[in-house]
Amino acid sequence: MKTFVSWSGGKDCMFALYLYRQSQKDKPCYLLNMCEADSEKSRSHGLNRTMITAQAEAMNFPLIQQPIIDGNYEQSFKEAISKLKAEGVTTGVFGDIYLEGHRVWIERVCREMNIDSVFPLWGMDTAEAIQRFVSEGFKTIVVAVGKEKLSPTFLGRVIDDSFLNDLHATPNIDLCGENGEYHTFVFDGPLFNHPVSFSKIREYENDKSWLLELKSTV
Repeated sequence: MKTFVSWSGGKDCMFALYLYRQSQKDKPCYLLNMCEADSEKSRSHGLNRTMITAQAEAMNFPLIQQPIIDGNYEQSFKEAISKLKAEGVTTGVFGDIYLEGHRVWIERVCREMNIDSVFPLWGMDTAEAIQRFVSEGFKTIVVAVGKEKLSPTFLGRVIDDSFLNDLHATPNIDLCGENGEYHTFVFDGPLFNHPVSFSKIREYENDKSWLLELKSTV
């Protein structure tokens, strides 16, 4: 049985992959990253595609980067799954924790594509999940911060005990950022053969977020 992981480059998909591999480590696994068709960005976290490529290479996982054609995410996602099914993939792994609406959508799409869906993080306490993620040795940098959720001072920070203490002190915040508080890029940890080398290019903003642009220096 082959598997794909819905891949943003951030901590939740990484932790889902990590937990899944603990019980299914001998099964081949692909990373599926959805990208904007008209730019060099991946869809979820605004990361440059080359950062995702460097990450996959550092872990030695095959990567599929699927462009979103005509803004139709679902159709493009299904096209990517069709390609993976041709390679013998039967299961998709997802990093959702408790957003029921998103899980319902995933399960419907996978059912229509005759793919099993697995949610290794589902129902976990988010405080325990992020603390365990850090304790397992993953190194992660914050690349986006929701303007209505957190201060821009969180942008560019590495997730460690100090970061988590500051999140705990911030009211009405989900510690895993499930409600758009922040997004991340994982650059080292137990699944890596070597860290991803990168530099910080610039900080910028859009209507909803403060963002950090990274560039691979491999």
